[in-house]
Amino acid sequence: MFYGVEQSTDLRNPQTVIKKFRSKSQALRWRGEPGKSGRLTYGDPEGARNWHHTFRRVYELVGKVDRKHPVFKDRGTSTYPRCDADNLASYLYLFGEEVKP
Repeated sequence: MFYGVEQSTDLRNPQTVIKKFRSKSQALRWRGEPGKSGRLTYGDPEGARNWHHTFRRVYELVGKVDRKHPVFKDRGTSTYPRCDADNLASYLYLFGEEVKP
């Protein structure tokens, strides 16, 4: 299974989005051109006073996601909270293989 991970560099609000794909070509089309990755997270960074960027990555994971792995128990802190999507992105980073074009 192929997983697309879209995540901001803003640690307080990473806005993580996980998408599943059945084929490599669909996942790579979703990711887009690697050189054009890194769009600004906020439409008006000057007004938001936040110049973070959002990146898309594609991982291939053979088998199922082990939801009992300790990485899924991490809830972060009050300043840097983590949700299930953040933990799944960490799991994919650890156990998946990033797909390069």
